[in-house]
Amino acid sequence: MQKIELNENQGRTPTGLACLDSILNGGLEHGVITEIFGEGGSGKTNICMQFAINNASLGKKVFYLDSEGFSIERFRQMSISRSDIYDNIALFRLNSLEDQELSLIKVQRLMEKVKSPGALIVDSFTEYFRLETGGDYQARVAGFQKQLGTILAMISEYHIPALVTNQIYQDIDKGQLQPFGGYVIDHSVKAIIRLEKKEGGLRKAIVEKHRSIEEGRSVVFAITAEGLECR
Repeated sequence: MQKIELNENQGRTPTGLACLDSILNGGLEHGVITEIFGEGGSGKTNICMQFAINNASLGKKVFYLDSEGFSIERFRQMSISRSDIYDNIALFRLNSLEDQELSLIKVQRLMEKVKSPGALIVDSFTEYFRLETGGDYQARVAGFQKQLGTILAMISEYHIPALVTNQIYQDIDKGQLQPFGGYVIDHSVKAIIRLEKKEGGLRKAIVEKHRSIEEGRSVVFAITAEGLECR
């Protein structure tokens, strides 16, 4: 029988936003896909960038897949005086659903050559699934599941966290905003964080789902010129 060693500090990587890390018991779990969803401008990309900067500052290689229009200027604002980390960021700009799949395969191959992979980030994972409406729906769902499987295989093998962002839609029956992908993504994602805009330009992060943390935990933060600040 395999002996399992329990260590509270083992298997999590801080996001770099202290209050968010506090409600996640230290950060994002290794071997787990963490999903962040919310309306446009709620802070999803800023959290991705902060997480990338934090990982790269630890000397880890970060694989960042972007379909949202990655802003080099914003990244520099948030990583001011840390230009030494840029070599630790491998950025892939995604232009289509096929491009996203091919980029994940490239990342998988690159991870085999990297001494210390730190994290995989996909912002946004569902952008092209949401936009692509033609063709065979079941084929798109199968592609969706295949990519999630590729991500899970990588982060399980290298024991690292994955952070993905998700688009939202208005659920008419429930009368509320829901993350795109439904049961397909929900089955593979073990941690879900919802972001909301608040008065005064503040943002709120709420734990929607987690395998070891109670739902409803929340923190308030602000997006500043330099990055993110807890409030």
